[in-house]
Amino acid sequence: MEMFKKVGTLAVTGAVSLSLMMGSVNAEPLQPIPHMDWMKDKEIIQGYKDGNLGLNKKVSLAEAVTLFSRVQGASDLEADPKIKHWASASLKWALDEGIVTDVKNPNKKLSSSELIALGNSAGLELELDESNTVTREVFFDALGEAATVQITIGHTNDVHGHIEEDGYNKEFGYAKMATLINEWREESENFLLIDAGDTFQGTIFVNQTEGESILPILNQLDYETMAAGNHEFDFGFEQLLNLAGQLEYPVISSNVFTDDGSELLDPVYYTEIGGKKFAFIGFVTEDTPIVTHPDNVEGLTFKSPVEVAKEMVPQLKEEVDHVIAVSHVGLEVDKEIAEAVDGIDLIIGGHSHTPLKTPEVVNGTYIVQDWEYGKSLGRADLYYYNDELVAFSGGLKEYDETVEADPEIEQMVTEISEEIKEIMNVVITNSEVDLDGDRALVRAGETNIGNLITDILVEKTQSIAGYEADVAIMNAGGIRTQLSAGEITKLDLNTLLPFPNTLAVLDVTGEELVAALEHGVSAVEDQKGQFPQISGMSFTYDSSKPAGERVINIKVAGEDIDVTKTYKLATNDFLAVGGDGYAMFEDNDSFNTGLTIYSVVEEYFMAQDSINPQVEGRIVDTSKTE
Repeated sequence: MEMFKKVGTLAVTGAVSLSLMMGSVNAEPLQPIPHMDWMKDKEIIQGYKDGNLGLNKKVSLAEAVTLFSRVQGASDLEADPKIKHWASASLKWALDEGIVTDVKNPNKKLSSSELIALGNSAGLELELDESNTVTREVFFDALGEAATVQITIGHTNDVHGHIEEDGYNKEFGYAKMATLINEWREESENFLLIDAGDTFQGTIFVNQTEGESILPILNQLDYETMAAGNHEFDFGFEQLLNLAGQLEYPVISSNVFTDDGSELLDPVYYTEIGGKKFAFIGFVTEDTPIVTHPDNVEGLTFKSPVEVAKEMVPQLKEEVDHVIAVSHVGLEVDKEIAEAVDGIDLIIGGHSHTPLKTPEVVNGTYIVQDWEYGKSLGRADLYYYNDELVAFSGGLKEYDETVEADPEIEQMVTEISEEIKEIMNVVITNSEVDLDGDRALVRAGETNIGNLITDILVEKTQSIAGYEADVAIMNAGGIRTQLSAGEITKLDLNTLLPFPNTLAVLDVTGEELVAALEHGVSAVEDQKGQFPQISGMSFTYDSSKPAGERVINIKVAGEDIDVTKTYKLATNDFLAVGGDGYAMFEDNDSFNTGLTIYSVVEEYFMAQDSINPQVEGRIVDTSKTE
């Protein structure tokens, strides 16, 4: 079912035909708007013959009414022979419209209060600081603000259940995000909050309830709409429909179809804001059947978002003023959509976890994305003159520990945390041996739990077509405690793997693997967290040698490593971007599954009656065997 909602519509009456009078509700964007640029393009500002605008000159009555007439689209103006001045036509227009009553002194320099009063008479609400005179530069900016309708969009994506503030990883958490959202909403009556997917899966706080725990938080935040991300399907599409039914806003997807050819979710969300009609279309990656279990999407068809956009956007442009895509397909595919389809004002993206501090612009379409895990809050400000998008400001408000938490949302987060701890006192397997995750063990050599975790990572990737890993590396710093033999609960496993890092797969050369293992053992004597726990390979090293010269030989699948060959490496997203000093990985393209290491290991444990991992000689320090 398609939805329609009216928000913040203004009606303007009188002599002014445009949607003006907006200056008083314009909010401060993250990046300043150069209104002079679009006004020069529209020839509202024309300057001197040499292009000089004389920005420091004071604004006169003649200049003000001339720009007012141009902004309002007054054309074919006739000069009054009685008014001997270059601005005769505009001055006559201002007299006729009742904007002024006297033009005897057209060169008079106007104060800010005089300009504000003049603007009000012309239907333009100028915001100017009190001053006896006003420069052209200041006036141009105020005029651009008054002449445009500003739509402010806050946006999130790939939060993946990171509901709590995490100062170490610089994540806001929903309570602090709520404070910023509320501030932005108060600043502008033309405000929308949008989510681009992967919201309900990722940490214990959401996984244990299949996403239901955070429904009250999301409803309280008052999103306008959200796109379904690929991980919204991880609990089965029936659960996605269940979650969507409990939200107070629509979950949209325009490229997912059921076996009878109908859309699984609402394909379009319509809204009216600032006197303009918008259509929001939603996309999810075509790879969804690959990155979730096939049973979760059985009977569904995921069509190309590019092809669907080509078909839908022209039709929607006949119904609405503007089209915005909420797109969980990754930055590169967003660019393909923008290049292939005219008429999309903005793409609010997700899936690739890209921190777009500066928007991309492709074929006149702006593309934004809000990083991951609540590390930032995205904001886009769109400025419309008549029905045309003439200016844009977009970027990220990154983590700031000084932001105060919204008390209501903070209480909700606390309640979820306490409830989940109770849920997690559930036995998921039995271990026949102690699991050696103690710092002194796991950071100094091969351990049984290090072997098991990395084996599980490699095994999990085998079900992801095209990303089947050959080897795995897990930094020992991600394994945090010793577990005794016996019953293992979810809470125990979370203590062992407390970080919400996700499983990532990247292509690395044999040479890069050698460099990685050299780095991994370079500070073994100091028990640094970079020490590598591994799967799919083995190596020997000599800790008595200088760092960088310690690794002796490496075997992959029992064969000597080929430094020229490319291998697929399973690791966590922290190492994939160069964390713990693994700089050799940071420039490699990686595929982030969005699955936490915790959830992958938990899934494996729950499928086993018992576990009995062993040390197998994967890592040998020859200096200690002589």
